[in-house]
Amino acid sequence: VWDLKQTIKNCDDGIPSAGGCLIHRLKQHIGKVQSVDFSCDSKYLLTLGGQDDNDLVVWDVEGGYGICGSPAAKDSALSAKWLNNRNDRLVTVGNYHLRVWQVDVNAPKIHAMDAKMGSLQRVIQCLTISADDRHAYCGTKTGEVVKFKIDRDDIQSFNDPDRVRPTMEGYSRERCSKGVKSVACIVNPASGNTNVLVGGGDGTIKFMNPSLNTISVGAFEYKTKVTGAITSLSVSPSGLGFYCGTEFSQRYYVDMKSFEPELRGTCHYEAIFDVKFPRGCSDLFITASVHDIRVWNCRLRQELLRIQVPNLTCHSIDLTPSGSTIVSGWSDGKIRAFYPESGKLKFVINEAHLVESPAYGGCTALCVCNDDDTSPPWRIISGGADGRVRIWKVTNSHQSMLHSMKEHRGVVNTVVCNKDGTQAVSGSADGSCIVWDTEKGLRINALFEPTIFRHVLFHPDESQYLTCGSNFKISYWDSYDGSAIRVIDGGEAEMTSLDITESGDKFVSGSGDKTVKVWSYDDGLVLGIGQGHSGAIQKVAFSPDLSTIVSVGTEGGIFIWGGLD
Repeated sequence: VWDLKQTIKNCDDGIPSAGGCLIHRLKQHIGKVQSVDFSCDSKYLLTLGGQDDNDLVVWDVEGGYGICGSPAAKDSALSAKWLNNRNDRLVTVGNYHLRVWQVDVNAPKIHAMDAKMGSLQRVIQCLTISADDRHAYCGTKTGEVVKFKIDRDDIQSFNDPDRVRPTMEGYSRERCSKGVKSVACIVNPASGNTNVLVGGGDGTIKFMNPSLNTISVGAFEYKTKVTGAITSLSVSPSGLGFYCGTEFSQRYYVDMKSFEPELRGTCHYEAIFDVKFPRGCSDLFITASVHDIRVWNCRLRQELLRIQVPNLTCHSIDLTPSGSTIVSGWSDGKIRAFYPESGKLKFVINEAHLVESPAYGGCTALCVCNDDDTSPPWRIISGGADGRVRIWKVTNSHQSMLHSMKEHRGVVNTVVCNKDGTQAVSGSADGSCIVWDTEKGLRINALFEPTIFRHVLFHPDESQYLTCGSNFKISYWDSYDGSAIRVIDGGEAEMTSLDITESGDKFVSGSGDKTVKVWSYDDGLVLGIGQGHSGAIQKVAFSPDLSTIVSVGTEGGIFIWGGLD
């Protein structure tokens, strides 16, 4: 449970941390929390466990302790919500049931009453409750909206019969393809009727009247469509419009008069594998994910360009020194280059690496040498799931392979080149980092450690290497003889990424423990810790002006960190 007022104050004061915002950390459920909701007076919090738990728990918000709880249903419960005007009654829905619960916090006791559903058997995925607390509108997996009257008796003695029970009143004849994912109630101020916004799994948004028919005025029908399933609906306080979120991490605003969606925000909806800043430019950065590459404005936090390659995963990206080409490595083993302004394909290197498995293969690491790409040829160094490291020559007319080195026995997770392009270092899952002569295609040196190397980089003066991996450690290595100089504890999970400043006095790390850490290079001490990711961090990067750090993770989140001074 978080303090929203303190969070807003931190944002207004420019404090980037969550200090003072956490009020309680509540632990009760196993595996997953399916749904949460505050009571109308914010005194109580309900939480609903996932399929492995399926418990309903009512908590005291101020004290942070559980008041009462119960198994939510015989089958899986999927959503729960308090009534709008009373703090002793709530509704849960799920597989083939709707239950109205009466809560007595003094006893403490919680009592469920199943709704009469007749012959209708549906998996109910979502619900909303009318402002007068008389009806619940529920979305089903088969695409209908079902209306229930949710009045019920208070908790009776054991021998007294139930006089009032929740009852189904009707359902919509119109269906949403791929089910109904989200619903929300809107009261018509003119008529006082409760209308319903319905978000479908096919991206359809409908506006329905109390009879559960789509509202139309003349030839105009209150119905629109966006990209991706509607996962949430939020009506503005004025009632003049609403926001909707989709499964593709896109946020739209829809005006109630025109019912036209306006895209307000986007993000990745799958794991992000790489992030890069153009050289000398701190206003833009590029991310690589499943199905696409995206270019972002760092200051405005807006997506500027999306390069889509359906059904493939981009594992690695880099830019040429002039910024004229985005080079990317893909899961189908191809290296693709794109124009950064238009996103159009510039060239493709087919079969750059073998596809070892459908789940993880192809070109897994990539870097561009510091050649002058404005006067070709220039070079690309790539690593693959096949354990090969290859050097490619790129000209205006064609691309050719200069060297292919096969000494790694595992996936090549990282490749980095020095400033003049004469040497490169590749790190692999086989526990080795190999230093290569890029001119001759020969091994110069090798580093060995009992770990899966995830990232390697040169110190700016090229006197040392810095590595991290699955042993939770960050290691310093002498570039002359490849001996280990220092090993420090990086975190509580696998260390996944590193980046270093141009001066070499600081570096940043990301790890599987979901933390970003800034380190003093000489002292090996932590200068700052950033927490916020809900998944393992995949890559971190300093902006060229060192004003920000960008981190990306497996949950699809992009975090921009400040306060480095």
